[in-house]
Amino acid sequence: MNPMRELAWHERQFVALVVGGIPACLIGFLLGLWGNGMGGRELDLGTVLLRGGYCSVFPVMLACLMPRSWIPLVLTYFIGFSMGSGSSDGFVRLAEIIVEPVYWFEGRHMITPPPPSHPDLPWILGLALWLAGLASILRQSPRFAAMLRRLEIHPD
Repeated sequence: MNPMRELAWHERQFVALVVGGIPACLIGFLLGLWGNGMGGRELDLGTVLLRGGYCSVFPVMLACLMPRSWIPLVLTYFIGFSMGSGSSDGFVRLAEIIVEPVYWFEGRHMITPPPPSHPDLPWILGLALWLAGLASILRQSPRFAAMLRRLEIHPD
């Protein structure tokens, strides 16, 4: 009897999250900081596609390398990316959270925060998630693998 058994689906997801969650979050944070100044406040298609393109490179790589366990890592990557992309908003919001109890005791209501500096962030993350899911589906598909084998160049 073999003492090593195959991990269940939820166990694989947990192991992937524990092993790769922190590095994925850090990579997302750094990429979010790098792209923080890209584009403006307006939602234009070019900015969304450009930022969505470089945001989705890492999730697509994860979906190709680990087609059955990529979701936890991509979600932690997205958390880091959104924190890095809206870092100025995050620091302002953190200050408001710290001061909120003082305002509450005084009976005052806080002023609503300004709109986020990147309102296109949900579209960017959605585009990246869609591309990663597509890469995972194609990676698991035997038809796609057969099509790739047909496209290989054989020196004859």
